[in-house]
Amino acid sequence: MRQVYEVQPTAELNAAFGKLQQHLKQPDKTKTGVHGAKYADLYDVGNAIRKANTESNAGISFTQPIISELDANGRERLQVLTIIMHESGEKMVVEGLPLTAGSNNSQEAMKAATYAKRGSLMAAFGITPKDEDDDGEEITALQQYQNRELEQKRMVQAKVKQMLALVDKTKLDLVWASIGAERGSINDVDKLSMAKASMMYGAIKFANADLMSELGDK
Repeated sequence: MRQVYEVQPTAELNAAFGKLQQHLKQPDKTKTGVHGAKYADLYDVGNAIRKANTESNAGISFTQPIISELDANGRERLQVLTIIMHESGEKMVVEGLPLTAGSNNSQEAMKAATYAKRGSLMAAFGITPKDEDDDGEEITALQQYQNRELEQKRMVQAKVKQMLALVDKTKLDLVWASIGAERGSINDVDKLSMAKASMMYGAIKFANADLMSELGDK
């Protein structure tokens, strides 16, 4: 059964999050991908966030549990939750995209889960790659694991479009900025890559936490 987390974003968490973001810098790129491009892995992203938290004295921490459930076909699906906590006790939950866990290759499954954590963490804290090399590493790993399923991409885009229509107009610029773009139309979501759509999904969840309980079961 799917786990349910209570989400209660309040002023203290929002203020602390703003302080942290003022000190947040691009993560160091310490890893080299299959095509020779440098990229920031999960550790690099987490390290950049923890450093910004220390410098800003924001009092924020995070954890990323993975929950499991069966889909309609009886296959196990995994989902990363990024739980952002403040020392006051307030918290925010950003839901990641589901991953099918049916692979016989445990190494590939672990790699996909790691990239899912990285993407969710970047989306939650508003970190966008400086260039497409970084983005491409994430796309490659996720698409290899999910066999480049076009249906999955369209499902994500449809969910983003559904949620984007409910976003407060005052937050639209921030949502689009999370993927390094100026405000577009709902139809522009169809042009997004899987990675960009995933990042926007997380940004919308964060900007509209009050919608999570309403949309979670739809």
